[in-house]
Amino acid sequence: MTPRRSLAFLAVSLLVLAGAVAYRLTRATPIAPDGAPVVVPGSAGDHVRMHMVLAPRDLTMPGPAPQVVEGRLQLDNDACEACHEVQAAQWRGSQHQTAYTEREFQRALAHEPVPFCRGCHAPEADPRRPATGWAADIGVGCVSCHIVGDAVLAADGPAVAAPHPLRRDPRFATAAACANCHQFAFPDNGRRAHPEAMQRTIAEHAASPLAATDCGDCHMRDRDGARSHAFVGSRDDDYFRDALTISAARVAPDTIEIEVAARPDVVGHAVPTGDLFRRLAVAVRPLGRGPARPWTTQYLARHYALERAPDHGGPLRVERSDDRPHPGEPPRVLRFRLDPADAARPVAWEVRSERVESILEEREDRAVVVGAMSLAAGELPPT
Repeated sequence: MTPRRSLAFLAVSLLVLAGAVAYRLTRATPIAPDGAPVVVPGSAGDHVRMHMVLAPRDLTMPGPAPQVVEGRLQLDNDACEACHEVQAAQWRGSQHQTAYTEREFQRALAHEPVPFCRGCHAPEADPRRPATGWAADIGVGCVSCHIVGDAVLAADGPAVAAPHPLRRDPRFATAAACANCHQFAFPDNGRRAHPEAMQRTIAEHAASPLAATDCGDCHMRDRDGARSHAFVGSRDDDYFRDALTISAARVAPDTIEIEVAARPDVVGHAVPTGDLFRRLAVAVRPLGRGPARPWTTQYLARHYALERAPDHGGPLRVERSDDRPHPGEPPRVLRFRLDPADAARPVAWEVRSERVESILEEREDRAVVVGAMSLAAGELPPT
């Protein structure tokens, strides 16, 4: 490197450092009770992550592509909708039906356009190439869940005259019906020294106070308690808010404390659960005259680091901790220390559910947010 390039590199480095320092000085500081970095030791999420066992795919239950074509009952999704009009109307517009076409998934898929992701979100398509036409439109369709093998799969029920083969299996009303798509390993586990689960909702549910409650008892009910194929979930504002208790307090003039807990009587898994692109953002911002101050944000999430693989190939995402609220645990307590100059100012606070398009970068605050929902917000006056 020439002397001129060395001086230029040094100048740019100093500017970046000065900007980072200035930015940090204008923000509140996340703190633990003793002033140490915020850590959640021994969380339920970490316990599940370290002790769960990933079972092989159960081929007698629904699952991602590629589907087993040989011997599979050939039935068009339109035929299901024609006979089961009420259920079809509920499913249209659900997260299952829009699994492939929704904007958040498409943004994430653009970063990692791999067959593994397409297999769950468009199980009726060939995962080796982008889904198109009806296979993209139906996402996870009637046939995706109900046609396994040579018959239409259903839970236990009364005998009915059906125009197609019907196989009843009591496990279809349990978490077993959801497991193949909602709990699975990273596709690159063969490169890892220690295999990891990419999703583990089923294990979280099994460790929760609602373990005896089936997935469908919550996610296949409408607001009146009737059975529904709308699959209420994380995109429903009221449903999501009802899963958490959130409170904020100014415990000292310069200290804000926000508590977030999963309700053990309402939710049977971590909040949020599912893919690693979902998180809770907990933020505070001093108010007052002059330009708007930046938010200081902490994240309740599965936290990842990029590590070199044992095979010396590309870096791997390795989970370091999980501080999402889990039912049955004490509340997550997040503390923020204000700058002394802001101790006499009112402070705005907010808790949001966020979906990011990628976690290929370790800095969580740099992730691009592609979907957000405000769960609770308020203003704390000076004390």
